[in-house]
Order: sequence, then C-alpha cells, then structure tokens
Amino acid sequence: MTMAIYFAIMFVSISVGFGYVFYLGMNALPRFFAVLFLLGIGGANFAMYTLWLPEQYSTECRASAFAFATSAARFAGAGITFLVGAGVSYFGTIGIPVALTSIAFLLGMFLLPLGEETRGKPLPA
Repeated sequence: MTMAIYFAIMFVSISVGFGYVFYLGMNALPRFFAVLFLLGIGGANFAMYTLWLPEQYSTECRASAFAFATSAARFAGAGITFLVGAGVSYFGTIGIPVALTSIAFLLGMFLLPLGEETRGKPLPA
C-alpha cells in the first residue's frame, strides 16, 4: 500500500507539474515549486529500496542481487534519457516528454498486486 501511495504521488506530481503547471506562464513558478515539493515526497520511495530490496535475497547472494537489480535499472534509465531527448526534439519542449515519464509510475501501480507481501513472514537467511 505504501508503494502505491508513493507511485500515485509521483504520477500525479510529474504529470501535473510538467504537463500543466510548467506551461502556465505568468506566476507559474510558485505553483511549480509546490508541485516539486510533492514530487520530493513521492520520491521518498527510492529510499525504501536501499533497505527493502536486499532483504528479498538470501545472505549468500544478497550483495550481488542488490547490485544487479540497481545497476540494471540504471542502464534502463540511461536509455530513457535518450527517449526523453527524442521527445524534446519531437515536441520542441521539455515539459511534455517529462510528463510522459509519469506513465512508468502508473504501470508500476498496476504491477504492485503481483508482488509478494512479506509482512509477518520470516526473512530469508
């Protein structure tokens, strides 16, 4: 449930902040800062990964599994950077392509029910 809340905050703040508030023009900066504050709150989910992800693996492979999971995501993120750049070239602005990145959090919310709840279960040794 916590991840769903974080993902929802990220989806709304990115899509509204960069898809709408970014283009308001006059007096948009205070509103944009307010949305960025919400973005920071929603981005707190990344702090959870450092604590939660290693606990999903046994002690024998914990460091390698954590390193692989975080590094694979960084390689994918690097590819997304080029995709956003292509979007800037296509749209002629950065707001819309960045707003479209919020779709990843919407997809993540749909994938959350597929995860395993570990509350009350022993952690792997």
